Amino acid sequence: MTEAQAIAIAWTTLPQREEAERLASEAVGAGLAACAQVDGPIRSHFTWEGRTQVEDEFRITFKFAVTQGPHLEAWVHARHPYALPQWIVIEAAHVSPAYRAWILGVR
Repeated sequence: MTEAQAIAIAWTTLPQREEAERLASEAVGAGLAACAQVDGPIRSHFTWEGRTQVEDEFRITFKFAVTQGPHLEAWVHARHPYALPQWIVIEAAHVSPAYRAWILGVR
């Protein structure tokens, strides 16, 4: 499969539902992702600046063409409220042909 045909999934988390909904909606509206789903609240346990912390967060799952990945990443980071935003991307190993065509057709 070529890069032009590849689909990826990325995740980030935000502290407020309203911020997550806005970021998800705007990313789809800008054509950077075909779909963005907001989950939460989720309970995150993490170490930050030497201290263990527990916070409620809202996760966004983005689905997009791999070729859009660098643009989506830069766009999200420019608008993200965290100093160090979570940004995890995986390339989908298997995507049904019809779903792949839909994602690749969204721009």
